[in-house]
Amino acid sequence: MNLSIVANLNELRVKREEIIKKFSLLCEYLKPLGYSGIELSILKPEKINTKALMEVSNSFDMKIPALGTGGTYIRFGYSLGHKKRSIRKKAIKRIHEYINFAANTESKVIIGLIRGRYSRKNSPEKEKENIFSSLTNCIELAEDQNVMLALEPINRFEIDSYHTLSNSLELIENLDSDNIKLLADTFHIHLEENPNTIWDTLRQNVSEIGHIHLADCNRRIPGSGHFDFKTFVNIFRNSGYKGFYSLETIMKPSFEDVAEESAKYLRNIFNE
Repeated sequence: MNLSIVANLNELRVKREEIIKKFSLLCEYLKPLGYSGIELSILKPEKINTKALMEVSNSFDMKIPALGTGGTYIRFGYSLGHKKRSIRKKAIKRIHEYINFAANTESKVIIGLIRGRYSRKNSPEKEKENIFSSLTNCIELAEDQNVMLALEPINRFEIDSYHTLSNSLELIENLDSDNIKLLADTFHIHLEENPNTIWDTLRQNVSEIGHIHLADCNRRIPGSGHFDFKTFVNIFRNSGYKGFYSLETIMKPSFEDVAEESAKYLRNIFNE
């Protein structure tokens, strides 16, 4: 099982050498727990020394499977679907920075919250047009850099478009690129998908899924709620899925508790 966990490097607050030191400490802590990757949630990838980062990553045999981009929307308000072209251009520019970083770290770039929310002066239809246009631009660079984008369906309480696997697949099909796949997130699946059909939907579309996020229905560690992780994981294990399962939960009571308890729980499922 390729297991990773989301972490940040505080690259806006610390010096470049301290960023690498933090990443090294994360690798040192997580590797003995059975983790083989660290998904990075970052705001300014261009501030990070990718050469030094990869030296540490390779020394621990740890991957950087994906880059979270949602902070760009939360912190700066930049979004791919924004009604203002100037804001969309800023969001696209940020995604370009992530893609350049990902090309050096062999990571996927997540397209989730950065899609944004539409305003009263806009409409869901116009927002989707803007997202499509913005993603077309991003995909051009992703194809040039051989980087995979991961489109994440997100629940309706957080975002206004592409909530389900099926309508996200429609967008991917319309974009017509080999460089964008789905990200399946168990928390959003629990909120948005039909419980009577979700397992069949997943089985039929495993080949379209490039990355996985794990969190229980309460957005805490797997096993703390009632999501059926055993069935979920077995669908991907039986299909030959080789990608990462990345923990993206509320980090309470602590990052360490989440990392340790989740690894133990998931290891038991895989060993059954």
